[in-house]
Amino acid sequence: GKFLMDGTMFVHHPRTKHFVTSIPNPNRVTFNFTFDGGSDFLKNDIRLKKDGDPMGCIGDLGWYCVRMGLLVFSSHDAGMLVRDDGDGGTFVTAVQVVRYEVNEEGVPYDADCLVHFSGNRVLSFRCSFIHPLNQTVHISGTGSEYTATMTDPVLPRDGDVLSYTLVKQGLICYDEITTEEVNEIQIDNSQVQEVCMWNNFARWARKVEQQTSSTSLWNGMNEQQWWMGDSAEVKDANANAFYSLYTAIVMDALMESIKFGGAKVQVKDM
Repeated sequence: GKFLMDGTMFVHHPRTKHFVTSIPNPNRVTFNFTFDGGSDFLKNDIRLKKDGDPMGCIGDLGWYCVRMGLLVFSSHDAGMLVRDDGDGGTFVTAVQVVRYEVNEEGVPYDADCLVHFSGNRVLSFRCSFIHPLNQTVHISGTGSEYTATMTDPVLPRDGDVLSYTLVKQGLICYDEITTEEVNEIQIDNSQVQEVCMWNNFARWARKVEQQTSSTSLWNGMNEQQWWMGDSAEVKDANANAFYSLYTAIVMDALMESIKFGGAKVQVKDM
């Protein structure tokens, strides 16, 4: 193929861009992505086989959680992934799997993880094959009045619109009674996320074919491009590739944390 077709569906839907940029100066993202696979799933599914998907719940469910964190803390700008933070540090500094369970093949099926970003920002997520379906993500930031919440980011509800909420809580009556303001933000869903994804792949492939020589080579992340071309489509294809690679780097570091008994692992610069 001409480029990596990363099938992380939600990144292609317009709701996601609205959501990840909804909170000014975000510094905390929490994400629970779990489902109860049942005994047959735990015994036979390829996602729990060492010679199938050795990353288990981290490589499957955790992938979406990490991608969401990368999008939020980069403000949906792939250039932030490789831009110097001013102190010579990396965008993601360290990871740690603070609690986990693995099967007899050493494949994780339940895990609580931390991903540390520069600027004292943290993604905390839970991924599990043994708990009820939950796919709730919260974004918050110091100084922001609201918390952004989405409860169906990966597997969305059916309908002509999708939504997320901005929630503001307060205290009254000598700080003993809670008040709550909930604003629902609705985004058009006339094209579901999978259609958006394949439409993007088609547009990107066409422009990459037109603008990139078959002998063009990638010169490294710091060059901020995999394929030559000035069109918006080629730029978007490059951005998608950066996010995919960085997500994979974080996945590898999380598995390294499990290898060392839940130790905090530094993430090397790309």
